[in-house]
Amino acid sequence: MLTKARLREICLARRASLTPTDRCRTDDTIYRHVCAMPAFVTSQTIMLYLALPQEVQTAALLAECRRKAKQVAVPVVTRQGLVAAKLQPGETKLKAGPFGILEPAPGATIFSPDDIDCVLVPGVAFDHRGARLGFGKGYYDRFLCRLPASAQVCGLAFSSQIVEHVPESPHDVRVRWLVTDQDVRRCQDRC
Repeated sequence: MLTKARLREICLARRASLTPTDRCRTDDTIYRHVCAMPAFVTSQTIMLYLALPQEVQTAALLAECRRKAKQVAVPVVTRQGLVAAKLQPGETKLKAGPFGILEPAPGATIFSPDDIDCVLVPGVAFDHRGARLGFGKGYYDRFLCRLPASAQVCGLAFSSQIVEHVPESPHDVRVRWLVTDQDVRRCQDRC
């Protein structure tokens, strides 16, 4: 069995090897899958990540949220952990956070985890049970455990990021849905 570090290395290399054409095609397919999900359609408040260049892109999903008048939260890393900051319509004053991920300017409204209906999360690797491998800092795991049981947690990934088994630690939180360019899969409950 691979260690988390070795699996992270392999899956990051797979993700980096996608051509721009493949990346664009798979991003579009994932976008269509997410937009058709009842978990997305019925949600009023959605938390999504502002993607790094090699991640599944979320700009089209953000635009769809705006078209459907949904409240949008994005992750912001603070000393206390990950929080869900409101992204105002038309907000352009985004800055790079501690890990180079864009965030709203300081002072943004923070949503309570209880107010979030759906969370779209990135990952380095996932398995079909919903186990997720991130970058090892645990920010998402600590945040996801604070969500209400009704919140729909959806992992977004390229099919090349799906592996047979992601090693888990006791604090790791699984996603409820796994959305790839191949399909949408219901996974085991997250906690």
